[in-house]
Amino acid sequence: MILHIKEIFRPAIRLIWKNYRFIWLYWGANLAFSIVLSLPVFYLLNDNLQHSAISDSLSYGFDYIWYLQFRNLYGTNIGEIPYMIYGVAGIYVLIQTFFLGGLISIYNNTKKDHYVDFFYGGVKYWYRFTKVLLLSVVFYSLAFELNDITGKLLSYMFADQEKIIFEFILRASRYLFLIFLLGMVTAVGDYLKVALGTKDSSRIFPEIYPLMGFLKDNFSRVFTVFFLVAIMGALGAIVYNFLNDLLPKSHYLYLLLTFILQQFLIIFRLSIKMLFTATEVILYKDINAQVIPAQVEEVI
Repeated sequence: MILHIKEIFRPAIRLIWKNYRFIWLYWGANLAFSIVLSLPVFYLLNDNLQHSAISDSLSYGFDYIWYLQFRNLYGTNIGEIPYMIYGVAGIYVLIQTFFLGGLISIYNNTKKDHYVDFFYGGVKYWYRFTKVLLLSVVFYSLAFELNDITGKLLSYMFADQEKIIFEFILRASRYLFLIFLLGMVTAVGDYLKVALGTKDSSRIFPEIYPLMGFLKDNFSRVFTVFFLVAIMGALGAIVYNFLNDLLPKSHYLYLLLTFILQQFLIIFRLSIKMLFTATEVILYKDINAQVIPAQVEEVI
């Protein structure tokens, strides 16, 4: 049984390294969807700038007057873009759910780690993981609704008072509590998917009760591992912002270097996503592993 946190990360990192070729599936999906979302805006900008004398000056800086004219000319087209974003984002989430099924499948059975095994696991677990996703969305909505109710309650309580510091502490605590709730919903949803995948079970609601017992009994380890991986992701974002500030602000060179740096950030975030899944599979399987008592035979 795993006793130390480092004993979770070592096999998890080995799992990621062994199956790192699958990161390119994630990266390719991200690139494809970003191109789909960028094409409408690219078309509008190209249609406007190729007939405008201001296009050359825009390469040196942002022009607010041009922006107002652009919004006025293409207001109808721009208004339709958010609906397309919602649709594409929904499809993207479903495809990521498919990939997660494949990832859990090859993490659960390390001997079957080929592309055909990955896609077989994605097909096999997609429907049940999608049901978990929809259930998680309900609890995400409840968490945000509770946060809004709490905010309105605080506004009512401090409407005629000047306890600014106390109100600030309560409002900050409210957002910290929201982050905690979102993290718990994410963790429960992730481990429910891991439980369904490792047990090869299709019954979602019967798995929730034993899973909650698992999380309650092992909360410190589960939360610590989840928090440490999240910290790694946050550190990556900090390093990205630091490097981005160091880039030369020459217009074309800056765009090129920013694009390259963003791709490294995307790959890093996808690696963190794979690390989340790897640590959860390893921790869940280790804690639920059957303990076989050793038998000592007497030698005469």
